[in-house]
This record gives sequence, C-alpha cells and structure tokens, in this order.
Amino acid sequence: MQQERFHAASLNVGSPPERRPQIRHLALLRVALLHSRGTSDICVVKNVSPNGLSARVYRKVVPGEAVEVEFRSGQLLAGSVVWEEECDIGIVFPRPIDVAQVLASRWSTEPEKRRALPRIAVECAGRLSNGLRSVDVRLRDISQGGASLESHENAAGLGKVQLSLPDLPPIAGVVRWSSDTNLGVSFNECLAFDKLARWIQARREGLGLMTSGTSSAA
Repeated sequence: MQQERFHAASLNVGSPPERRPQIRHLALLRVALLHSRGTSDICVVKNVSPNGLSARVYRKVVPGEAVEVEFRSGQLLAGSVVWEEECDIGIVFPRPIDVAQVLASRWSTEPEKRRALPRIAVECAGRLSNGLRSVDVRLRDISQGGASLESHENAAGLGKVQLSLPDLPPIAGVVRWSSDTNLGVSFNECLAFDKLARWIQARREGLGLMTSGTSSAA
C-alpha cells in the first residue's frame, strides 16, 4: 500500500500540496461519468493533472481496477485506480493528457441546458401527479435536472407535476415531452448531487434509504 501511495504521489495524484512536483489543475465539483465493469455512475472529479486525477465515487472500486472517466467535453480518459480511501480514489493515466482540452467544457446546471447533465440508467416504480390526476410510471434514467419515464397510462396533458420515487421526497417538475409510452420530466430545481448519487447506488444494491419526507412508491 505504501508503495502504491508513493507511486501515486510521484505521478501527482492525491499527494499533499507541498509534495506535488507540478501544479495540479483543479476541477472542484466537476461532475463526470465513471465507467467500469460495464456500469456507468456519476462521480465528482476533485482535481486533475496531466498524469492522473482524483475523484469522489459512490460505489466500490479497488486499486488495480481499469476505469474510464467521461467529461462533458466528450473526452474519455482511461486509467487505473492506484489508491482508494473511503469515497475517494486516485487514477493514473497510461500517458499524459492535455488538461486544458479536457476541462474546456463543463456539465451545465443552467435550466435550458439541463439535458447536458449526465443521465444514469436506473429502474424503479414511481408515480406522477399534477394534483388532479396521477399515473403510475417506471423510471428509466435520471439526472440532477430531469428524468426519463415509461407509463402505460395516459400521461398526456399533465403539465406541472410532482414525481414520487421510493426513498426520495416528491420532486416538482414539468412534463416536457411524451411519445407513446415514454415521457420526459424536467425538474424545477436540480437535485443535490451527493444525495442523488447515493440514492442511485442504493437502488442498484437493493437498499432502502429511510429519510424524512420519503415517498411511498415501491
């Protein structure tokens, strides 16, 4: 483990500021996608250098595991995990990258650009209501700014709605589009990243998140 830590430090990944051989390019709270073992999850890139990066992740990864990190710019960075500590990991690239190019574009939180936020595939039952009527739905994917749903009931004309999902408070939003059994909802406010990431992982692991204001959807 000490050898792995030394190797990571020499490549400018996760070492203390006074020991960095070069200035690290910061990318605080930069949302990205982590691809590994055939699964994609949202993560937060904390900092990045030409030789590697550190990130906060919400599922177990281990040193030696091959991963890919995808940025909003479309850059897909392959590397290997060299250390893991609680929810943070360090990744080393096989060759130096152009940091400026990778960080040229960001995931946007502007309402009109929310579709650019990374969407993660996760399925569960839910309910969509506008106060006058409600329909059963099935979540297909979700981001901080919206969700893609499926419903075999008539969801046309719902307009402003609240989406109820298990273990989350009702989410206010608007039905932006519908086609056959599919529809998309844009949230009025972006969901908190950390809460969403942990919820996604809990759903995948079949766990419940008992929180105040929890939805009764199953």
